[in-house]
Amino acid sequence: MNKNKSMVSKITESRNFGLVLGLVVLLIVARIITPSMYSVNSIINMLQNNAVYGLLAVGEMMVIITAGIDISIGATLSLTGVVCCRLMAENPGVPGIVWLLLALVIGALCGAFNGILVGYFKMVPMIATLGTMYIFRGFSFLFSGGQWWFPHQFTEGYMAFATKKIAGLPSILWILIIVFVLAIIFLGYTTKGRRIYAIGTNKESSQVAGIKEAKVVFLAMTLCGMLAGLSGMLYTANYATCSYMIGDAYEMTAIAICILGGVSIVGGKGKVDGVIIGFLMMAVITYFISLLPGLSVWSDAIQGAIIIAAVALNKFTERSAEKRALKERSALI
Repeated sequence: MNKNKSMVSKITESRNFGLVLGLVVLLIVARIITPSMYSVNSIINMLQNNAVYGLLAVGEMMVIITAGIDISIGATLSLTGVVCCRLMAENPGVPGIVWLLLALVIGALCGAFNGILVGYFKMVPMIATLGTMYIFRGFSFLFSGGQWWFPHQFTEGYMAFATKKIAGLPSILWILIIVFVLAIIFLGYTTKGRRIYAIGTNKESSQVAGIKEAKVVFLAMTLCGMLAGLSGMLYTANYATCSYMIGDAYEMTAIAICILGGVSIVGGKGKVDGVIIGFLMMAVITYFISLLPGLSVWSDAIQGAIIIAAVALNKFTERSAEKRALKERSALI
């Protein structure tokens, strides 16, 4: 009986249980207000249009776990999208895979630059990435020349990476699923992934253990940039449109998903499964808002309220866990 009770307690007290419960309540409310939201096509469209946020959130999560933050990912998305679209429009005969690889390289370079500033030059992450955000956004404008790219300029091979249906799902969702799986494996089952957690949990202890903080931060920020670059290419392929203005404030949504998914803003805590749930909640919220014209003008305010609520929930969960741990220790004395 005690074993069953303790198992139930562990489930109900876990952070993910609260997230899943919140998602279920949100889905029920959305179902009541907008029944059309739950057709198969609506669900696929909802996930497809929010997939880029999921990719950005995975990268942002790795940086936040190191007790850092990257607010330049929206600008990296913009720069990568502009470079890929301009070169693709000027060289329509080049296979689409080339632009995908180019996006990964550009994103990795932007992330590596952030990693050098934060990891090796010990700059404050917020300040460093604020500076690079303006730099990347400036390069995006210069490379675009203020130009827009429209559907007739996009090649089929380019758009296929986001829109081609495979087993009923657009390819952008398959890429998102693959990224989720790889992130789970990397963070949970590799030495480098565990070092990312170690740096965010206790820098002094990790240094004593021989973990080089600069290298870990550099890796996390490079991977974050790489996913932002991938997002830039996939965003433009999905919507078949591009300008230097894309990706504006996307970093805020990615951070919101992380916080909503239980990633601690002070570092050291957070799991990919929580980010997946946070992504699903954000996708439902944004889609739900888009279906109700009266709420669309409040979308930014609603997202801000969600961030505050998520931070409050995180704090409450952490304090509850600390109190339970204290009680358990007291019982043993």
